[in-house]
This record gives sequence, C-alpha cells and structure tokens, in this order.
Amino acid sequence: MPRYNLLDEKWIMVADDKAVTKVSIKELFNNAGRYKEFAGDMKTQDFAIMRVMLAILHTVFSRFNAEGEAYEFFDVDSESFLQTSEIAEEDIEDYEEELYQTWIDIWKAKKFPDIVSEYLEKWRDKFFLYDDKFPFFQVTKEVIEKDAKGGGEFYGKNINRLVSESNNKQAYFSPRDDSYKEYMRDDESARWLITLQGYMGTADKKKVGNAKTYSKGWIYDLGGIYLVGSNLFETLMLNLTIVNNENNNLLKIQRPCWETDTIERNVEAYFYSGIDNISALYTAWSREIFIDPNHAESDKFVCSIAKLPEIEHSDNFLEPMTVWKYNKDGEYKDKYRPKKHDANQSMWRNFGLLTGVGETVRKPGVIEWLNKLDNISDSMKLELDKENITLSAVSMIDDGNATSWAPIDEISDTLTMKERVLADIGDGGWVDRINKTVTDTKSTIDNVLRIFLLGLFEIRNMDKSGIPKYIEQFYFRIDLSFRQWMESVDIGDDKDEKEIEWHNILKTAMKNYVDELVSNATLRDYKGIEGSGSVKNIATIYNSFLYKLNQKK
Repeated sequence: MPRYNLLDEKWIMVADDKAVTKVSIKELFNNAGRYKEFAGDMKTQDFAIMRVMLAILHTVFSRFNAEGEAYEFFDVDSESFLQTSEIAEEDIEDYEEELYQTWIDIWKAKKFPDIVSEYLEKWRDKFFLYDDKFPFFQVTKEVIEKDAKGGGEFYGKNINRLVSESNNKQAYFSPRDDSYKEYMRDDESARWLITLQGYMGTADKKKVGNAKTYSKGWIYDLGGIYLVGSNLFETLMLNLTIVNNENNNLLKIQRPCWETDTIERNVEAYFYSGIDNISALYTAWSREIFIDPNHAESDKFVCSIAKLPEIEHSDNFLEPMTVWKYNKDGEYKDKYRPKKHDANQSMWRNFGLLTGVGETVRKPGVIEWLNKLDNISDSMKLELDKENITLSAVSMIDDGNATSWAPIDEISDTLTMKERVLADIGDGGWVDRINKTVTDTKSTIDNVLRIFLLGLFEIRNMDKSGIPKYIEQFYFRIDLSFRQWMESVDIGDDKDEKEIEWHNILKTAMKNYVDELVSNATLRDYKGIEGSGSVKNIATIYNSFLYKLNQKK
C-alpha cells in the first residue's frame, strides 16, 4: 500500500516567530504568510525544497489565474488539470499580460488561492514517499533493475549531509551517535531525497544508459541566488518568475517530474533534452533512486541509485536562480555558464554579477524579474510595499576532486538593501553607483594595502604567498561596515556624498589595520633593507602607504 503522502504528512521544516515546526505541502501553501522562512537541516536543503514548491506554483499558475479559472489560450483537462495543448505564438503577448495580472492579484491577496490545493489533490497519488508504482522523486525496482542492474547502494549516513560519512572513512564529528547514523525518520528521508537529487557529486559508479557526461546535481553547479521576503508567502512570490520566456518557456507545457505518465518517460527526458520548461528544471533529477516501499523507520536506511545524464549548462537561461560567468576562451568560449559562489568572498564583492552590471555580465533571472515588477505598465500598477529586499546566496562546496565532486560544506550569505535602490537600474542609477563603489573599494585595497604588504613581506623576507591571507582578513574587517552602509543607502540620497561617506569609512579602517601591523614592528623592520641607493624600512613604506591612501577620494 502507498504511504506517507507529502501533501498531508508534516515533513517541511519552517520557522515562525516562536519556533521551528514541520508542515505538510498543503499546510505550507494554505498558511505561507504565517511562516517566516524554510528552516531545514541545511540552507542548501531549503533551496532544493523551495524550488519544488515553486515548481508547483509555476505549474498551477501557468494554467489558472488567481480566481482559479483556466486561461483561454490552450486546453486544460478538467479532471487532471493537465494542459493538453500548447499556446500559439501569436497569443504570447496576451498570455504574458494575464500572467502578470495573476501574479499581482495573488500578491495583493497576501495568500495563495484554493486552486493550488485543488491541483495538488488531482495529483495526490504521485506524492507518496513510499509506493511501488509512482514513488515521489524516485523510480520503481523494475525500472532501476532494467536501466542499471539495480544500481549501487547508498546509505543513511551518506544521504544525510550533516553526517556525510563514506563507507571507507568515519565522520568523527558527526552530530549523530554511531548507533543512529544509519537511520532516518520519514520526514528526514523526504527532505534529504530532494536534496540528493539536487546535490550529489559523481563518486557513485552505476549509470543509466550511455551519456557523454553524468549529473552531479543541477543545483550543485549553481551560484544560487533568491529574493527573501518578510514571510514565506512573499519569498515564494518574489521568486515566482511567472513571466519567464527564456528558452521559449512560455510556449512549453509545464511538466514537473510527477506529471509524466510513466517513470520511464521521465528518465528519457534527460537523454533527449526534455528539460525545456521551468517546472521540469526545478524538479530535475540527478539519479534514478529506488527506496524499498516496505522500508520502516526502524530499519537502517538504504536506497539504490544510478547516475542520469547532465543537463546542458551553457546558455541555459531557463534557470533564473543563479549568477552567470561569461567564458572569454576555453572549451566554453563565448558561452555563459552558472557560476558557483566563492567560499572566501562576501556576497557584496560580486555585486556586479548579482545585479547584471558590466559588458558581458548577465543578470540573474530573479533580479531581472524584480526589475520587471517595478516597471509594470500603469494599467497594472503594482506597489510591492517593501522597504527592504534581501538577496540570499547559497552554494554547495565540493572537494575539488574531479572524480568525485563530493559535497563537503555549504556557502550561505545575505545582502539587504532598499528595494527602490535595487530597482534603480538606469545609467548612473544606484545599482551602477554601488557597483562602482565596490570596484573602487577593491582597487583601493589592491593598490594601497597590497602594496604596503608587499613592502612589509620584502623587509621581513617572508613568502609573499601569505599576502592574500592578510587581504582577506581586512575584507572580513570591513564586511559589516559595508553591509550597513549599503543598507543605509536610499533612493533620494546624494550619490557623491554617500560614496565619500563609504570611502572615509574604508580609509579609516585601512589605516587602523596598517597601524596595528606597524605597532608590532621589530628593530629589524626599522633597520630595513638596502636597494637602489636607498633604504626601505617600515617607516618608509608606512609613509608611502599614507600618501597613497590620502590620494584616494
């Protein structure tokens, strides 16, 4: 018998004003405004689950408006709520206008309409975690036997990324006792199953078919970026890029993984470029996964897995929740590829990539969507009524080993600024000006602080490979100050005055940092070294530092 239906069981972890609690999918959509945020085991897990919830919304509102009425541009089956015909190209403009209106109506209502629950009920049979016919995000035993001779075994301590213990090496600092590493509750299994499909690596051996490259998980390669609202309803809505026409998305029928008529057809999509709509992308698999439908919580957790082909990365702008890197040369010359976040850099240091400033920089889709919402025609005038917007970044860190790409840690960062400032994208607007301030900050650190450190290391005969450590230490020192400055910027502020304000903060912080280094100087530092007919010591390089710093405006 199928059991543990995710529509009813409490498995999604959310936070309200008082505590973290677990809710079902239907509870989440019915009460989204009551919850502050997803609060799962890891931020990467939250990101993976949020995308599944967005896939539901994309699917529903690609077919129905806020009143629960089907759009007139195509046929929708009344029994299954399946879209049974495609939209004609000549209707796209009118369709887009209605999609905008749907988004606006839902936003103003501050809650999701009943059509979401009605849709989920139509597909109830596809949301069982344990089932021998259509298990959620999994294949049946027959399919994995046919495709990969049963696949390879994957255990509870492998799938739970808080443990991440391999069969060959013990995780000594696991948050779980050795006696419980192999076990997972059903709600945990559901969360980690979705996470596994998004973040996997390539260390496992069994494969499906014969592909050129196999997936490590689509979202594993993303520099994940999303907008955060004051509650879960706002967060889901702000990231619901409903008018997403990249890669002809609006011409396609939305097909989340549970809507395929057979599991085999779902798997075939990865071999025949079938991931051509945003709902399919948000529910993309990296593995065929089989969990015994008779599994009980009292049993050690084990599943069978087999690799699926990699989804095309180059210029796949269907994906709105990532930053992009333009490749000027190499294998992917003149192509954009998703760019993972740098573990050693705060989010604001890549402000240009986040906001799409620069000649070859492509704006993330969710940021483009926010800009569109701020520029809706007068006939659909929308006031977001949001003082601040928070950008959140999330990425999984790998081990750097091309034979495994094993997940070892995650990156999570946020950046808050005024919504009206982030929407000021014209030439000379605040987005341009903040990006210039970030660029000038990096230049000052490179051309003033780094030069001083080069001199200091030369005097002390130290290995100059240690300089980046000092540079990053200084970036860490100014991190909070820059975040506070950025959050203080408002649309009516004088741009020159605000820029000067930050550079004064920067110069003071840099001088204090260098003063600390100088205060620890030794007699050898003052004696210095001779070269080119002069003496270089800590006093001369300090004076040179002050001169260069004061030249900066």
